[in-house]
Amino acid sequence: MLAEPAVADVDLPPFDRAALDGYALRSADGRPEIRLRVVGPESDEDPADLEICSEEAAQVMSGDPIPWGADAVLGLEKTRPEPDLGTPRLVEVLEPVSSGQNLIRRGHFLKSGTVLAPAGARVRLAMIGLLAAQGCVHPVCYRRVRAAVFAVGDHIVGPGEAPVMHRERNAAGATVVAPCLRWGATAHDLGAVAEEDLDAALSRALTAPIVVVLGRSTSTLRRALLRAGVEPVFSGVDLNPGKRIHYGRVTGESGRVENHVFQMPASPIAALTASSILIGPLISRLQGGPVGPPPVLPAVWSGEHRPTDDRTWSVPVRLEVDRNARLLATPIEYRGKDDLLGFSQAEALALLPPRSGPWTGGEVVEVAPLGPWPPHDS
Repeated sequence: MLAEPAVADVDLPPFDRAALDGYALRSADGRPEIRLRVVGPESDEDPADLEICSEEAAQVMSGDPIPWGADAVLGLEKTRPEPDLGTPRLVEVLEPVSSGQNLIRRGHFLKSGTVLAPAGARVRLAMIGLLAAQGCVHPVCYRRVRAAVFAVGDHIVGPGEAPVMHRERNAAGATVVAPCLRWGATAHDLGAVAEEDLDAALSRALTAPIVVVLGRSTSTLRRALLRAGVEPVFSGVDLNPGKRIHYGRVTGESGRVENHVFQMPASPIAALTASSILIGPLISRLQGGPVGPPPVLPAVWSGEHRPTDDRTWSVPVRLEVDRNARLLATPIEYRGKDDLLGFSQAEALALLPPRSGPWTGGEVVEVAPLGPWPPHDS
């Protein structure tokens, strides 16, 4: 994301150039049946070094700079060169030409001083040529946000370890890291730590602007967060799944927020929902993006769902485009927040508003894709 506006420093094109192959001349000499003396540079010279005088013309190719004194280009089909071998010495004008004809004027596409992109704009691949043409080869951009993630609990082991003796793998850590990477952050999964090591783990994690702590909200964890200087902001979110999410922040001496700290259960589905809907937009904002909720798409609901309660329900759905080019959201077979197999089929989350429904099919809903849409393999 650009941290400051990118501004043009030269006109585009930077000089008058020929719009087609032909002869550059003075429009006053562009009268039928007049013969013009052809002048031109040697093969290794630039047409811009020429100066066209009265009753003279210079052969140019499309894109060439216009020689001094010329104010028009006459196409090859509207001229008759003298019948001879090699470069003609004379060319006859067959049709009149007006001033500015077949020219691309300096600054036609872009004037120096024009704002190419405002601060906060994402640098897209299509912009690279434009920025390079304007000397903006090292644009000032926002630094990629770092996010640190760790789980709390003696019963949690890493994804690559064997979960023996009533232990379970830390699947939620990877589930948080993946959407953080998608939003452009640098994410670090610090693994699982015991409660007795919380202070050291928090000290390490708080070197990143965003910290995600996975685990139950125990008194030990709450005291460790307070010792680390985390000021509680809210506890609980009207979101299903993911209602047991807590958020706090660390404020520096200048009064600026230095760390955003999220604490949530170590449930992969709840963690992915919270990361996509809450943490992702925060990453975008810290990197200069817009303020607001995650980008959503309108889709036609294709299925059934009971009415929602006081929370926003994020329902896993598949996406497809029907023959009428409508985006359809079809709920998957999903038995709750522990059904990782069922949830793995989801391509998006349908966000059903509080106190709404029931849905029987045909309603328009908002969906937040879980990854690029359409997918790269479609």
